Amino acid sequence: MCEPEVTAVEVNQRDLVDKVLARYPEEFTVFRELLQNADDAGAENFVIVFESPHGRASNGMKPDINSAKVFKWLVKNDGAQFQDTDWKRLTKIAEGNPDERKIGAFGVGFFSVFSVTDKPIVKSNGKMVSIYYGGDQLFVRKEQLNCDRDKWTVIEMELKQESTIPRIFELTRFLVTSVTFLAHIQRVTILLDDTELACLTKTRNKASQSIAISEHMVRTSRGGTMTIDSVELISQEVNVIFLEDALVGGPKTFVTRAEPEEGERNPTKSKSFFSTEKMSKSNGRMAASKIAAAASEAPSLKSGAQFSAKCSIYSAKVTVSAKSSLERGLESATKKRPPKDFPFEMVFFSKDEHDKQSQEEVGNSGFGSVFRGPQGLCPRLEAEHPARIFIGQSTAQTTGMACHMSGRFIPTVERGSIDLANGHVSKWNEELLYVGGFLARMAYDSEMSKVKDAWPTLQKTDAEQLALYAMKSFVFHPSTPDPKVSRLIKDAFYTCSTIDKFPFISDQGIRYTKDIRLYHHHFAHFMSTPVFPVEMRPILTSMTLPEPLRIGPYTFKDVVKELNSRWLSEVEMAACLRWWSTSFGSQGPLNEQQIKWRNELLKAGRTHSGGKEVRLSSISKFIDGRMLSVRRPDDPLPDDTIPPALIQSLTSFTIPEAFGWQEMTIIHWLRHIRNSPPDPAHDITRAPSFAQHVLSVLSTLWHNLDDNIRSEVREILEDMTCIPTTISNVPHMMRPQAAYFSEADVFRDLPVARQDLLMDFRTEQVLQYLGVQKRCDIETFISKAMSGDRWNAIDLAKYLITSAQEHVTRVMDMRIFPCDGGERRHISELFASTEINRALKLPVINCDYWDSNTSEALFLIRKGLHEYPTIDQLIPIASSKDDRTARHAAFTFLCGPLYETLLEKQFDPVKFSMYPFIPGVRDGRACQIPHGEVFSDPNWKVFGFGHLADQFNKKNIAKLKIRDRPTAEKLFQVLESTPPKDPETAERWFRFLAEKGVFSAGEFERIADLKIVPVEVSSEPPRPSKISYEAVSPRECFLKSESYPEDHFYQRLFKFVDFGRSANAFLKACGVKERPECIDVLKVLLRCPKTFLKLAGDDHERYLTELRLIAVGHKSLPRKIHEEMRTASIFLGYRRGKSTMGRDGYIHEADEFELCKAEEVLVADDMESRRTFGDCIFIAPQEELLEKFYSEMQVKSLSSCIKYTVEPDKELLNAHTAHALRHSIIDKIPIFLHEFDEPRFRQGMRLLRWHDENQFFVRACRRLDVTKRLEFPYATTGLQGQKAHPTELSAETQSKDGVNVLWIKEPKADSYDIAAALCRLLFSTYKKNDVLSLMTILDTDINVLKRRGYDVDRILSEYRENLEKAEHGENPSNGPPPGPVQAPSQDALPGSEPVSDKPEVVSKFTKFLHWLRKDPKLGEIKLSEIENSIEKVKNIMKEEGGDNDLHISNREQVGGGKKQKNVAYCDEKKVAKTDLEECEDQHVGQVKVWKRKGTVLGVPSKEREAFGKIISDLAKVFSINQTRCHVFFHGEDSNLMGFNRNDQIFFGLEHYMQNHKDAPVGKAYIDWYYIMAHEMAHVHTPYHDEHHELLFQALATRYLTELHSLPAVRELFKCASY
Repeated sequence: MCEPEVTAVEVNQRDLVDKVLARYPEEFTVFRELLQNADDAGAENFVIVFESPHGRASNGMKPDINSAKVFKWLVKNDGAQFQDTDWKRLTKIAEGNPDERKIGAFGVGFFSVFSVTDKPIVKSNGKMVSIYYGGDQLFVRKEQLNCDRDKWTVIEMELKQESTIPRIFELTRFLVTSVTFLAHIQRVTILLDDTELACLTKTRNKASQSIAISEHMVRTSRGGTMTIDSVELISQEVNVIFLEDALVGGPKTFVTRAEPEEGERNPTKSKSFFSTEKMSKSNGRMAASKIAAAASEAPSLKSGAQFSAKCSIYSAKVTVSAKSSLERGLESATKKRPPKDFPFEMVFFSKDEHDKQSQEEVGNSGFGSVFRGPQGLCPRLEAEHPARIFIGQSTAQTTGMACHMSGRFIPTVERGSIDLANGHVSKWNEELLYVGGFLARMAYDSEMSKVKDAWPTLQKTDAEQLALYAMKSFVFHPSTPDPKVSRLIKDAFYTCSTIDKFPFISDQGIRYTKDIRLYHHHFAHFMSTPVFPVEMRPILTSMTLPEPLRIGPYTFKDVVKELNSRWLSEVEMAACLRWWSTSFGSQGPLNEQQIKWRNELLKAGRTHSGGKEVRLSSISKFIDGRMLSVRRPDDPLPDDTIPPALIQSLTSFTIPEAFGWQEMTIIHWLRHIRNSPPDPAHDITRAPSFAQHVLSVLSTLWHNLDDNIRSEVREILEDMTCIPTTISNVPHMMRPQAAYFSEADVFRDLPVARQDLLMDFRTEQVLQYLGVQKRCDIETFISKAMSGDRWNAIDLAKYLITSAQEHVTRVMDMRIFPCDGGERRHISELFASTEINRALKLPVINCDYWDSNTSEALFLIRKGLHEYPTIDQLIPIASSKDDRTARHAAFTFLCGPLYETLLEKQFDPVKFSMYPFIPGVRDGRACQIPHGEVFSDPNWKVFGFGHLADQFNKKNIAKLKIRDRPTAEKLFQVLESTPPKDPETAERWFRFLAEKGVFSAGEFERIADLKIVPVEVSSEPPRPSKISYEAVSPRECFLKSESYPEDHFYQRLFKFVDFGRSANAFLKACGVKERPECIDVLKVLLRCPKTFLKLAGDDHERYLTELRLIAVGHKSLPRKIHEEMRTASIFLGYRRGKSTMGRDGYIHEADEFELCKAEEVLVADDMESRRTFGDCIFIAPQEELLEKFYSEMQVKSLSSCIKYTVEPDKELLNAHTAHALRHSIIDKIPIFLHEFDEPRFRQGMRLLRWHDENQFFVRACRRLDVTKRLEFPYATTGLQGQKAHPTELSAETQSKDGVNVLWIKEPKADSYDIAAALCRLLFSTYKKNDVLSLMTILDTDINVLKRRGYDVDRILSEYRENLEKAEHGENPSNGPPPGPVQAPSQDALPGSEPVSDKPEVVSKFTKFLHWLRKDPKLGEIKLSEIENSIEKVKNIMKEEGGDNDLHISNREQVGGGKKQKNVAYCDEKKVAKTDLEECEDQHVGQVKVWKRKGTVLGVPSKEREAFGKIISDLAKVFSINQTRCHVFFHGEDSNLMGFNRNDQIFFGLEHYMQNHKDAPVGKAYIDWYYIMAHEMAHVHTPYHDEHHELLFQALATRYLTELHSLPAVRELFKCASY
C-alpha cells in the first residue's frame, strides 16, 4: 500500500509582513512599536538618530535641516539587553511576548521596521544580528560587532531610499502622546547625526494622592472578572525643548517643504509604506533650486523653544479573578495568560492647563501647540481630535469623552482599536471598560469636590466656568470607530454607584442632583432650594443623566419643608400664596387631598406684615379688590383678615376656593373701627380726615350693598358724630341727622358738610341715606330771603333746582331779587351780571361771579334772566344816530370775542344789509354805510362801491362777514349794463378783473357771450379823424400775435385785439382765443366758401393751407358740422386742362381747380385710370393728409368707380402654368394677408378658402381682352368721356356667385398684372406698394422668404387655425379688433323684462356686460390660476406713476402665444414717445394731458374735462393710482383707443370724441372700463395672446360691482339710486 503524498505549505513571508503592516493606520507607526518594545524592556531613555550620508560638513557647519538627506535611522534605548529568548523571537513572526505583564501580544510590532528598511540590524548585549529577505523569505544572520559592549540596544534601519527627515514638530507631538502611559520611558531625544533637534521628558510625581473609594461604589465589574482595589491621583508633567531651528508643521499652518527628488521621500509618507508596490520614480520631482527656495519660506521654531503640559493621572489598581474558561480563551487568542493585576490609568487636564494649551495654540503663530492636534495629548472639549484608548500606545479608538484611558485592553491585530467582537476577548474588554467608567466616575466626583471646596473663594462666573469644564469633560459623545465603547463607559459611569448622590452645578454651588430643582418662575421668589441655572440647560441635555440621577421639578414636600424651616418675608409669602392660588384657585372646588395639602400649607406658613406676625392658620378673611382699591395701607385691620400686601396679586374670585377664606364685609370692618380701642388718628368721632376716609370707602362700595347691609351701616353710625361739618367756617363733628348739605345753607347759618367731603358725588348719596338734610321748610326760606340782601342769587338757584316745583314757582314769581338802590325786581327784568351788560347800564342780577355754563346760571336763564342783548337788539343800537357813545359801545361789543360765535351762527348780512352800522368811506368821506354796500378792498371803488377805512380792524371783517369784493352776479350786471366804452377803459377793467379772479368757469361761459370787448369799426372809406367802437363778445375775438401781421390772410377774416398781458389773460378765460382754430376757420368757410377763396386771393395754395388745418383738426368737431361739411362746396378738386404749346416747344398740361362737394370729387388711388379719365373728373389734391381727409369725408376713390370687363379666349385645359400659379398662390397668399387689418379687405375676402376650387381657381387662355369703364355721375364730358377703354393686361379676375377666377394669358402672364389683379380682388382700394409686395412674395421661394425673416410656419399655422375657427363660427385670433362698445337698444338687451328690485337690476346689468363681451366662457375663468398675476398688476398700478417707471409695454414682440398682429386700436408704435408733449396747464386732477408735437390746434377743453373725469372715476373703480393714467390728443387716428407704455396707460381723446362725446355718459363709462382693463392686462404681458385675454377677462369681471355703483352707469340702466 502506497504512502499518501504530503506537501508542505509555503508562506510568502514578504507578502505576509507587508499585508500585516498595511493594516497599521497611523503615521510614525515604526517609532510607536519600537517605543513600546523599549518600555517593555524597562528603558528610561529612548533616542532617535537620523544619519545623513556625510554627517557634519567638513567645515564644521551644521547641515541644513530643511534640505538634509538621510539614509539611515537609528533607534536606541537603555532597557534590558537582549537575551537568548529575545534573539529567538526575532526569527519568528506572530509569536508575541509570553510575559503577561508586557503589552505585546501578537508578535508583529517589531516587524514594522520593514516598512522603512529591507535589512534592519539589531545590536544588543555585545551581539549584532541582521534580518533580510532572501527572495520572499526572511533570514537572520549574526554579524561581527566592531565596538565595545554598552547599555544601549540599537536598531539600525538603512532606508530603502534616501529621504528628508520627518517633520520634527509633528513627530515630537506624536512621541509626547506615546509616552503618556508608558511605565518606564522618561526621556526621548531626536538627533540629526550628532546634532540634537528636540528632547522631551516625562516626570511623574512619586508622591501620589490616594483617593478613598466610598462604600456605595461597586468595585467589581459586572462579570466579576476585575476588581478595583484602590485609586490614586498622580501628577505628571511633560516638557518639550526644540534645541535647533527645525522645520516643523503644526495644526494651524500648512508648512511649505521642498518635495524630495527620487529616492529622497519620507518613507512613512510613501504609498508603499504598508504595501509592496514600487514607488514611482517621477512622482513629485522638484528642481534643486526650488528646494532651497521652499525651505527658505518655511516657518521654523527658534532654538530653545520650550513647551510643557501638566495633567492628572487617575490610576486604579485592578486585580483579576477570571474564570478558567475565560483564561483559556484569552490564552488561545493572545498566546499568554491574563495578568493577575495591572494598573488602569486615565488622563485629566485641569481647566487652567486646558486654557493654557488653547492660548498657546492660538498664540504660537504658524505652529500651534505641541500638545494639540490629530495625535496631540491634550484634547479640546467637544471638538475634533478627541481622547483615545491607549494600549501602551494610542489606538484609533476614541473614548467619547475628554480623557484618555490606558489599560490592558486587547486590540485588533493592527492595534487601531479594541476588539469587542470576538468571544472571550470581547468579554475581557467589556469588563475592562467597566473599570474605565468606574475610574471616570471617581475622577468626576473628585473634580466636582474640588470645585465645591473652591466655590466660596471664587467669583460666581469663574466658579461656574470651572464646574462646567469638569462636567463637559465627562460628557459622553459617540465614540469611533466603535460607538459601543463610549456606551459601555457611560453605563458604568452612572451605574457604578448604588446611591443617588451625583454632584452637579446649581445656583448655590455644587450640590447633589437629588437636592437641585429645575427652575420655575412660580417658585423662584420664595424657595431657597438650589436651582439648576436655566442658561446651562445645554450641559444638562448633553450629559443625559439616567432617571434616578436626573434633576427634578419642585414638589409640595419641598414647599412645606421650606415653610417649616423659616419665617418667610412679606414678598416671599406673597409669592407663595400666588403660586398656590394659580395652581389650585381656578380649578373649582378642591378635592379631599387638595384640602389636606392646603391645610398643611396654611399650618406651616408664617410671615411678618405691617409690623406684626401673621400666621396663615389664624386667617379666615380677606379684603376683596373693590375695598382694597379704596382703603389706606394704615387702615385698622381685624386680626383674622389677611394683610392686603400678601394677596395684592391675587384675584378675589380664586381666594375662597384656594384658601377657604371669606371676604371681609364692610360691616365687619366698621364694627372693628367702633369696638376696637382706637388710636387718635383712627378715631372716627374725633379725626375728621379719618371720618372722611371711612365715608369715602362707604361711597365707593355703596352701590354694591343691599338694603339690609345699608340699614346695618346706618344703625352703626347714626349715634356717632362721624360727619365733618362747618358753621360759618368753624369745624364741627356732627351726627348725620344734625348735618346739612351746602345747598340748604343759602343764608350762611347752618352746619354744612365739608365741601371736600362732597367732591365725590357718591358720598352725597351715602350722607343722604345716613340722614344729612338738603333743605329747610319753604316759609323759613322765604322769610330769610326777604329779610336780607347779602345772599347770592347763584346760591338761591342751586337750592331751588332741587326744590319742589310749587316752591320754585312761588319764589320765582316774587319780586325777590335786590338791585342797586334797594329796589327788588322780577327775574324777567334782569340781565346777567356781565361786563357787557354793566357797560350798557342794564339792570343785572345780584351775584359775585357769573358763569353761564353752570347749572345755576342756566336755571336762572330758563326762568327769564337775560344773559346779554341779542344781535337784533344790539345792531339797532349800533346804527343809532343820536347816542354816539351807545353806538360806539354797541359796535365794539358786537365785534368783541363774546359775540364771535353768535355772529358766525346767527348773523345774516342780508337781513341787516340796509342798517348803516358799518363805519366806512364813500366818495372820499367817512360815514356809516349799510352792510351790503361796503367792501374791504378799496380798489372796487372804480365801480362806485364803498370801502372800509384804513383804521378798521381787519379781524372784524370776517366776524361781520364783510366781503372783499362784490359778487360775480353784481359784476355781471355791471358789465352787461355799462360795458367799457373804449380800449383804455376796457384795458383797466379787464386787467383789474384778471388780478382779482372773481369769476368761476361757469360765469366765464356767461361772460363769453356778453358784448364787452370794444373793437374799432372799420369804415369804407377809412376816417382817420374819428374812431368809433363797437362791442363784441369774447367768442368773436382773437389775440393779436406776431404770427398774424397786418397783411395776413386772417386779418381779413377775424377780429384781433390786444389789451395787454393781464387783460388778455382775463379775455382768454372769457373765451378769446390765442389763434383761430379749425372750428373758427371752418365756420367762416362754411358761411361762404367762394368768399373765403376770394379773400384768399383766389390762391388755391393758400386755400389748401387752410384745408390742411381742417384736415388735421376736423375729428374733434361735432358730428353736425361734419354733415354740413359733406354737403358744402369746400373741397378743392383738380381736373386736367387742355394741353398748350409752351415757349420751350413742349406741350404743357394746365390743371383746373374748382370748389366741389364731397360727392363731386374723387381720390386718385389709380394713376393709370387718372391718366385715362383725368380730363372729365375732379381729383383730390395728391397729398396723403388731404387724401385721407377727403376719404374720411366720404369722398369716393377713383378705383371704386372703375369697372373692369374681362373677355377671355377659349380656356387652355390642363395648363401647367395655371396649375403651378394656383398652388403658389395657395401656399403664399396667407403670408401676404397676414400684414393687413380687416378693414382693408372686401367683404368675405379676409378668410377666402383659396384651396377650395369652388371659391378660387386659375384659368389660362391665349387671348385676354380687358376693358375698363368710368361709372361716376359727376364726370364731365371730356376727351375720353365715359366710354369703355381697352387695357393691355395679362391677368385679371372674375367674380360671380362667390366663385373667383384668375385668368392669365399664355404663354406667360406678367407677375405685376397677376399681383394687381389679386389686389383688386382682395381690397376695396389698394396702393402700388401692395402690388409690389404681393408680386415679391409670389415670385420668391418659401425657403428664401424664411431666410428674409418671414415667420412662415407660424403665419401658416395661424391661418389654418383661423379657417377652422371660421368653419365653427368662432372669431379668428387675428380677426378684426372690437369696435367701440355700443349700448344696444332696450329691446336688444338680454332679459329685457321689467325689473323692480335691486338684485334683478344688477343681474340685468351683468348680463348686459356679458353680452357686450360676447364671450360665453367668461364665467369659467379659474381665478385661482391668475390670482398672483392680478395682485402683481394691482401692486404696480397702485404706486405713483412717473417718467422713470420701467417695465414692459404692449409693443408687438416676437415670442408671444396665439398673438394678434397689427391690433390697431392698441398700438403704442402709432404714437412714439417723441411725438407727444405734455400740456402742463391742462391736467384734469392728477390725470396728465398730452398732445402730438407740432399740433396747431389746442386740446378741446370741454371734451378734455369730461373725458378726464371718466378716466379719473374708472381709476378709482380699479383702485389704481390716477398718476398712472394719461389722456393724449392725436388728431390723425380716431381708431387708436389707447396704449400701455412702461405701465403708464394713455387713453385717446380723439377716439372718445369720435364715439362717445354725444353718447350717454354711462355708455362711455362702460366702453372705457373695458379699454382700461385691456391696458392693465398689458402690465403683465405685452402680447395680444391667450394669456392677455385670460387676465383681461379676469380683471374686467373682478370690478363689475364697482362699475355698477357709478351713478352714470346706474342711470343708463335706470337702476334705483343707492
